[in-house]
Amino acid sequence: MKCSFCGKEFNEIHAHGCGPCPMRSNCGKVKCPHCGFEMPQENIIWRWFRRRRGSAGKGRGLQRRHRRQECMLSQLAATEEAVISRIDTGNPRTLNKIMALGILPGMKVTMIQKYPSFVFQVGNTRVTADENMVNDILVQKE
Repeated sequence: MKCSFCGKEFNEIHAHGCGPCPMRSNCGKVKCPHCGFEMPQENIIWRWFRRRRGSAGKGRGLQRRHRRQECMLSQLAATEEAVISRIDTGNPRTLNKIMALGILPGMKVTMIQKYPSFVFQVGNTRVTADENMVNDILVQKE
């Protein structure tokens, strides 16, 4: 299974809900071991489709569609728009800070200014951030 927040792949068998919760094995939520983000378990039918789609075209010389290049949010020009693809940080404090600001994968982001500090807009929220935080956010240009 792939975490929808940080993008890390993990085995959902070992990643069930919260530790102290008595409903952890039957609640239907999976907790990412990397970032701690909780999401619903993958449906059996979707898992089957994902596996079928992942093996489609292998060994037949077919080329898969090219995904757009990921780049850091700091590499966007002023007034340029992109979509957040993932947040790549090893520091849980930084990850919690980014989550608290409402910056999540799949959201549209617009760079407003780059100097003297980075200012960008996610949804209706304008965020001022330092270079380290902006480099942890990976985006795909539209």
